[in-house]
Amino acid sequence: MIFASVLLLVAVVPSSAQQVKEVTQPTAPRASYVIGVDDVLSIHVWGEPELNVTVKVRPDGFITLPLIQDVPAHGRTTVALREDIVERLRRYIREPNVSVTVEEINNYKVYVLGEVRSQGVLTFTKPTRLLQALAAAGGLSEFSKKEATLVRSYGAGEQRMQLDLKRIYEGQESKENIMLAPGDVLLFR
Repeated sequence: MIFASVLLLVAVVPSSAQQVKEVTQPTAPRASYVIGVDDVLSIHVWGEPELNVTVKVRPDGFITLPLIQDVPAHGRTTVALREDIVERLRRYIREPNVSVTVEEINNYKVYVLGEVRSQGVLTFTKPTRLLQALAAAGGLSEFSKKEATLVRSYGAGEQRMQLDLKRIYEGQESKENIMLAPGDVLLFR
């Protein structure tokens, strides 16, 4: 009888290894971070301390490094930037060992105007949805009509999208709770 109880317990209770595996297994693949303007990067070249620098991505999307000068960084992953730097340094160093680290994420800026409690520039460290930005701005003012316009720039042009916030505030699933892009402008009414 005791043997049967122990056998049943072993069959019902998963091992701790199974529990850990289930908890630590990622639920979705993560996309690589894309470097943006105003991000701060740390570049280290092993064995070459004079080439180790911390740089800010300029408004033109470039960083300047000793020996190789201007290197495009905006819109690239750290892996792609590292590979480019290695390739450029090969002219001067036999086998460059380079690491690129994002020290500060500063490019997720969203501009908020109108009927919110706190207007201005909101800087986020990760992709953000409309409702999160609205919360960071202190919510809508008491005079708000619960409407907004999203202004998104594309090169020389811009796109405007009208958003009805009533559905979001009523707790309904809403297409209006969109993912924001760096540089978006939100005009709340």
